[in-house]
Amino acid sequence: MKIDLVYDGQILKWPNKGLAFKATSGMSGHQMPDEQCTPDAGPVPEGLYKVFIIDQGIAKDDGRGICAISPSWGIQEIPRGVKAGACEPYWANWGKNRARMEPADNETKKHCAPITRGGFYLHDSVKGFSHGCIEVETKLFKYLRDYHSSSKKQSIILKVKYVAGRTTNGGTKV
Repeated sequence: MKIDLVYDGQILKWPNKGLAFKATSGMSGHQMPDEQCTPDAGPVPEGLYKVFIIDQGIAKDDGRGICAISPSWGIQEIPRGVKAGACEPYWANWGKNRARMEPADNETKKHCAPITRGGFYLHDSVKGFSHGCIEVETKLFKYLRDYHSSSKKQSIILKVKYVAGRTTNGGTKV
């Protein structure tokens, strides 16, 4: 399996393109590699992930009336401001873009067994924390969209491998 992106807990690199982006994963107080199996708080578990890069347009509310965005298997623009309406305070937590991540192999899927963690995205909020997704600089999404447009690939592979004992906060808070 060809690895395209590498996340070390602070930087998301695209080595073949010579690109690097600040990135953060996990809630405040849980941003350490040994917390990766803590549901809804720890950083994304280590392993290999498919990042779906087909442009899925604008994210939509799931219709339950709680400002939850429907899942997507691609890149989406998150409505913000007036376009988000009453959901703006909730959707601001996502940022303006997101791309779905799914385990690329069984080892990654079962990394935290018997605990199951999933529903992860790369997204570009600027909070300095996540519930397990990877918060990354906005400029990554232009490169992902351009790469899909030129390559027609549906997904790329992201390897998550932390530096033991080092925080998973890469300085994304603005």
